[in-house]
Amino acid sequence: MIEKIKYHLSGLLSCRKMRIGCVAVMTAITIVAVTLLSCSIHTVEIFDGETTYTVRTLNRNTANVMSGIDLKYERYNVLETSVNGSTTSIEIAYTYPVYVTCGDNTQEIDFSGGTVKDALLKAGYTVDEYDMVEPSQDTEIKDTVYIDYVNVDYVNGSYTEEIPYETETVYSSKTEKGITTTTDGTKGVKQISYTEKLVNGESVEKTVTASTVVTEPVNAKKVIGTKEVKKAVTTSADVKSVSVLSPSSAIELDANGNPVNYKSKKTVRATAYTYTGNNCATGVAPKPGYIAVNPNVIPYGTKMYIKTADGSFIYGYAVAADTGGFVKNYPNGVDLFMTTKSACVNFGVRNVEIYILE
Repeated sequence: MIEKIKYHLSGLLSCRKMRIGCVAVMTAITIVAVTLLSCSIHTVEIFDGETTYTVRTLNRNTANVMSGIDLKYERYNVLETSVNGSTTSIEIAYTYPVYVTCGDNTQEIDFSGGTVKDALLKAGYTVDEYDMVEPSQDTEIKDTVYIDYVNVDYVNGSYTEEIPYETETVYSSKTEKGITTTTDGTKGVKQISYTEKLVNGESVEKTVTASTVVTEPVNAKKVIGTKEVKKAVTTSADVKSVSVLSPSSAIELDANGNPVNYKSKKTVRATAYTYTGNNCATGVAPKPGYIAVNPNVIPYGTKMYIKTADGSFIYGYAVAADTGGFVKNYPNGVDLFMTTKSACVNFGVRNVEIYILE
């Protein structure tokens, strides 16, 4: 009997020890779990300027944490974030849309407070003294607002411009009446300085500020002759001359005895020669009117009219038909054929005017 009692008491004690051990183990596990959980919990504090929202979470992604908080407004900017141990502090500022219109472009920005000037700066516009802004730059913005911005710039520049010339009319007593000559003019140049007003990049006004003449124009000149000149009062047929040659048609002479129509004129040294018994260099028989020339200066066959400038000697119509040794020393001279030696001596050496006819 006593042995049975001992056996039952021993079993009871053994079960109690097991229960105590299980409780101890569970307690230990719970303590460890609580400790580990407390170490994993992260605190997020969000301050919106008025209210602090505190969240304890296992989520380390603050963006996800904030998306689950019922904040006052959905739009905001994060101003500052700091971490102290397991606590993350976030300061936010609520934002609202502000619309800035410049010309045809309207830009939306998220704005959290400030003045119109601050909003323009955020939109990328720097306002100067010429720009126009509505509302005014110092207006405080506390909610959605529409801003009209007009960018006004003044730029300086310059360009060149032609100065037209005029035509002067001059009446000259030295020019034959009926003859008009004109000399060309030259345009001048001036530099124009200006200030241009640009509104939103488009030119709306240009003001000339200075004009400087760089080159003066030179006027054209129209000269109208007033000199009365007597035209062909005689012909070669009416004038006594040494030459016995006759042109195909009479040569018209003016009041001074000079041909009215001719190709060119030259004044040359002239001598005289007479018969030598030989034909001219061109094969024709010598006679008054056929003259000796330097054919390199006056080609053979050239028709001309010869006289002295004062008209005291008129050789008349002549043709270049011969040459002579005089051209060696006087290549531009001529030798006039005359019928007698005495006529040659009387003529001597003189300067004559030669009018080349053809």
